[in-house]
Amino acid sequence: MRRLFLFVFILCFSQLTFAQRHELGIFAGGANVIGDVGKASYINPFPTKTEAGGKIYLPISIGGLYRFNINPQMGFRANISYSKVGASNHRAKEQYKLEKDVDGHYKNFRNNIVEGSLMFEYNFFNINDDQQNAQSPYIFVGVGAFSAKGKEYDYDSTVSTEYPSGKIIKKSKYKTNLSLPFGVGYKVRFNYSWILSFETGIRYTNVDYIDYNTGKFTDRFIEAKKIEYDKYKNDPTLSQPLKDFYDEKNYGNTSNKDWYVLTGISLTYSFGRPACYCD
Repeated sequence: MRRLFLFVFILCFSQLTFAQRHELGIFAGGANVIGDVGKASYINPFPTKTEAGGKIYLPISIGGLYRFNINPQMGFRANISYSKVGASNHRAKEQYKLEKDVDGHYKNFRNNIVEGSLMFEYNFFNINDDQQNAQSPYIFVGVGAFSAKGKEYDYDSTVSTEYPSGKIIKKSKYKTNLSLPFGVGYKVRFNYSWILSFETGIRYTNVDYIDYNTGKFTDRFIEAKKIEYDKYKNDPTLSQPLKDFYDEKNYGNTSNKDWYVLTGISLTYSFGRPACYCD
């Protein structure tokens, strides 16, 4: 992931010598996850609470972007962003989400997402021409890579006074995967060189761990759970704490993948005079 960001950064600055068709800017807004935890809101970049009665959580998204305009209506864009996402089931409307876990808490999560992406943009009106003021709605689609934390669970069968039945080991680990960003926005060019954009971008992923509704279980954990079940078959009065923990950490519809949404404003500056797009 770091190498990808470094490549995008070098690409941006290596192109500045051809400044007429190039823009560099910043992005700021909010982020939310479409998953199995929290309200079923597709676009929700607003402050929220990730715990019932807890403090307000700010799901911010900030980043930088570089844009290369190939003609008055089309261009390519490279993005780097950092987003904080979080949600809780205490404000959900679905009945199954309102069920509390074994500790008496609603399901909740907080995560960080770092993303690098390359996208194609299409403006419905000419906005990259040599003009002082212009406006246009636009759409974009591309490919990206993101890194977010996922939960991992291991099991240590060593018996002690504190852990008479062994110990479940919980870890958080960043994982990198691909995403498919697409979305819509509206641009306003002013004073020749500045462009203000308002946009919402949706990211499809092929993972289901961003909201912690699933986790990775080690072979040791799975084997210990199997041994626990074998003992339960011989004596149904025995409890199955590993099975209960496993079921609790695989929550919701595990066949549906997570999506995340970035909504905000970007401000870019065009270096030099607007291009004539002659070549």
